[in-house]
Amino acid sequence: MDKKVKRIVENLFLQEKPAKVLIFLKKEDKPLYTAIISKEINCTYAHTLNVLSELEKLKLVIFKETGRIKLVNLTELGEEAAEVIENFVDLLKLGEAEAGVDQIYEREIKGRLREEMNKKAISRQLEKYKENLKRLAEGRPQNVLLFAKKLLKKVDEVVAEALGYPP
Repeated sequence: MDKKVKRIVENLFLQEKPAKVLIFLKKEDKPLYTAIISKEINCTYAHTLNVLSELEKLKLVIFKETGRIKLVNLTELGEEAAEVIENFVDLLKLGEAEAGVDQIYEREIKGRLREEMNKKAISRQLEKYKENLKRLAEGRPQNVLLFAKKLLKKVDEVVAEALGYPP
C-alpha cells in the first residue's frame, strides 16, 4: 500500500464518524439519505457528505440518484469493512470489560478476607458484566465469541473466589 493510500485509510478509519457511518448503513441494510445518516451519527450534513465522499472514493459506499434525491448504500466491500469495524469495536468492548473485572478484583477481593468483602455488591457488579458479555457474544464472529467466553470464565472465577466456592 503506498503512503498516500495508507494515510487516507488511517485518517479515515481511526476517526469516529466514518466508522459510525459504515456501521449504521450496515445495520439499516437499505439505501438512506445523507440527512438521515448525519442525524443518526450526530454530525453535520456537510461533514457527513465529506465522509461519504471519501468512502465512495474507497468504493465502500455508492450514491444512487433518483431525480434530485441521492441515496447512499454500502457496496459489498463496504459491508465487509463495516463487519470488520464492528468486530474491532466488540474486541475493544471486551478489553474494557476485562479491565472492569480486574478493577473489581483488585479493589474488592485481592488480599481481603471473605468476611471483609461485600459479597452481594461484588456479585451484583460482576453479574452485570456477565449479562453484557453474553449479549455481546450473541451472533458475533468466532474471535469475539472466544474472548467473551474466556472473560465469562474469568468472571465466574472471581465470583467463586469472592464467595468462597472451590475453583
